[in-house]
Amino acid sequence: MDFYGPRRKVSRLVLAALSVLIYDTASATDSPPTPTSVELEILRKGASATLNRLYSHDSEWDAVRSGIASGTVEWLQAVKKLYSVSDGGTAEQLAAAAGEALEHHPENVLSILNTEIGLNAVCSGPDVDDPRFDSFSRSLAAILRRQQMLRAIHEPNLIQLRNSCLSHLDQAKLEVAAFFDHEE
Repeated sequence: MDFYGPRRKVSRLVLAALSVLIYDTASATDSPPTPTSVELEILRKGASATLNRLYSHDSEWDAVRSGIASGTVEWLQAVKKLYSVSDGGTAEQLAAAAGEALEHHPENVLSILNTEIGLNAVCSGPDVDDPRFDSFSRSLAAILRRQQMLRAIHEPNLIQLRNSCLSHLDQAKLEVAAFFDHEE
């Protein structure tokens, strides 16, 4: 006999109602998006609608990209859902933010995003259209920071991914040098 069945249904309904309330409150206060608010919006409206809404509001989109670049597990879980429905520019921007996350929590990036976004996209050079990386020295410095953080990973289940990412970043150095017409 299942004594907890009705309680579970009630608990799920209460959780769903609270989720809607939390999401609506967060939206009403114009606070920057959080991984939780993004996840709740995806649940309510779908990943495509959420991505389109976030992308159409510069400050929110910037906050999402900054959150992803932090490399926290919560943001990386949220980006998986957004990336799955992204295309073109949004996909590139999400991958670039995930690449920045290598500078903070590369183990999270490799373990969470390696199949969804792929190492080719995540382990590439920084976006040279971004003013923070608009020179050879700035772009190279970002690549070197990413490689330094990756070299600190020694977890056996991530070694192969780490080495592959390091290899992609070595290639990114050459691409950045060519882009900025810099002789090695």
